[in-house]
Amino acid sequence: MSASVTEMKKRIEVNQGAEGEELGTWDGLESALAAAIFNAAVDAIMVINARGILQAANQSAETLFGFNSEEMLGKNISMLMPAPYAHEHDGYLYNYCASAERKIIGIGREVTGQRKDGSCFPLHLSVSEFRQDDQQLFVGICHDISERRKFTEHIAFLAKYDGLTGCANRREFIEGLSTAIDACQSNGRKIAVLFIDLDGFKQINDNHGHQVGDSLLKLIAKRFQKTLRDSDLLGRVGGDEFVVSIILDSKGETASHIASRLMESLKEPFIIDDRTLSVGASIGISLYPDDGLTADEVMNEADIAMYQAKVEGGGCIRLFDQALRERSEQVYRLLSRLRKAISLEQLELHYQLQFDIQTLQPCGMEALLRWRDGVNGLVSPDQFIPVALEYGLMTTIGRWVIRQACKDNMTLIEAGLLDVTVAVNICAPLFSEAGFCALVHQLLVSTGLPAERLELEITEDVAMNSSVQVLQTSDELHKAGIRLAMDDFGVGFSSLDRLKKLRFDKLKIDRSFVADLTENHSDQAIVKAILGMAKGLSMRTVAEGIETEEQLAFLREVGCSQGQGFWFARPMPLPELINWLQERR
Repeated sequence: MSASVTEMKKRIEVNQGAEGEELGTWDGLESALAAAIFNAAVDAIMVINARGILQAANQSAETLFGFNSEEMLGKNISMLMPAPYAHEHDGYLYNYCASAERKIIGIGREVTGQRKDGSCFPLHLSVSEFRQDDQQLFVGICHDISERRKFTEHIAFLAKYDGLTGCANRREFIEGLSTAIDACQSNGRKIAVLFIDLDGFKQINDNHGHQVGDSLLKLIAKRFQKTLRDSDLLGRVGGDEFVVSIILDSKGETASHIASRLMESLKEPFIIDDRTLSVGASIGISLYPDDGLTADEVMNEADIAMYQAKVEGGGCIRLFDQALRERSEQVYRLLSRLRKAISLEQLELHYQLQFDIQTLQPCGMEALLRWRDGVNGLVSPDQFIPVALEYGLMTTIGRWVIRQACKDNMTLIEAGLLDVTVAVNICAPLFSEAGFCALVHQLLVSTGLPAERLELEITEDVAMNSSVQVLQTSDELHKAGIRLAMDDFGVGFSSLDRLKKLRFDKLKIDRSFVADLTENHSDQAIVKAILGMAKGLSMRTVAEGIETEEQLAFLREVGCSQGQGFWFARPMPLPELINWLQERR
């Protein structure tokens, strides 16, 4: 326990200090108020004389430094400091006391303290001077700022580095690359920038959760660091995007060799929580000064090259060239036009009818997205849909498609022209949204379309997503009476267990199996297998891309229930479809 003010006063009056001098009196804290403040203060409070001898210390000081008052009083304050600081303090105190200047000193200083166990820690210290009779005294008030310093250091770290992987963040990477460019301007050396996008990471993140995804990113960053030299700079600039800058040696490895080694480092699977996970990478490369003269230019061009690697299917390395720049500019021009088209409602739906193969009567229709550009006419979906997906526009477009398809189908039903189900393709981001089912319900209510007259088509990559959200969405749609179809079945990686759990009503046989159906025995075997499986799971089947009488005859013979293709009818906008139906009533 710390000594009370009265007890400390008595000690000061009768004791001798450790340095052989008499301890002075301390009458200034005789009042009860001063004693209460001194003993109750959360901060450590200590009083020393002009020789640095401790005259008093409160309970908080004992707790902070680990000494009791008997161990501290009468000793030099330097016992609470590491050796280098203790010597410096003694000299500073001597010089100050020898000076004629009298003022408050040391307000808000950060110093280093030392506990009884020898451990050191940062302190925030304020020191002021006062006099009692003829004695010159100093009072110090301090507290431990270890946590504050850690927080400050962490904030400073986050300003430059990625908090998850420890790699440089985008800002720090650009600054480091700019510094390297400045250095290479004088020596003529080249710099390679590698833009890395992980292949398959999103599926892992969706299927296993963000915690597993974060752990995977940490392990990937460590592998990259081990592959690179100490002089190379590794940054993380997006969710699953890394960048590397390398000052090339004219006699050393090329940028492509280094990129290959980075890809090679990912080949060994990652083990996380007893899960075995694998990812690949798509890498784009640009060079300074060949492809750009600033950090931003070289970074952007490496990004363009990476995007091309993605377009080509991923898992490859692409070098930037002028053709890629032109293609990138075309993509951005297309993106700008597409955004404008969305705002001006220039998108439209065409409908391709689906027919019962046995009766040849319409039994459904598929809504197909089209874009009629004011300058260039109809733009191919193969051109703009990948761009819309890449830049996050498909969720907005998808909501519009569902609403418009429901509205158009209701128009046909009310006109007595056609009473069938309309099928709408749903992109993965929209289907995975938590509020997707509520959105569909709202659109059905607003348009008046019965739930059983809407069918939602998803691709295999969405169906194979094992996230809870996808399963929950499928279950809610089924309960609401909305049909679910798997589009382009057979071209991806399907799981029979997923087909069962997601409660598909229909499988659409991809047109690639229908095109050579009458001549290719492998395609015939695949179609028969799909039909047999669908029958066993009580699912209807639709064959896409039927264009000949022979294809239709084969599909009728093997038991396919529905079909669509040019043999029946081409996709038509709603007014044309209405005319087509009226002519055939």
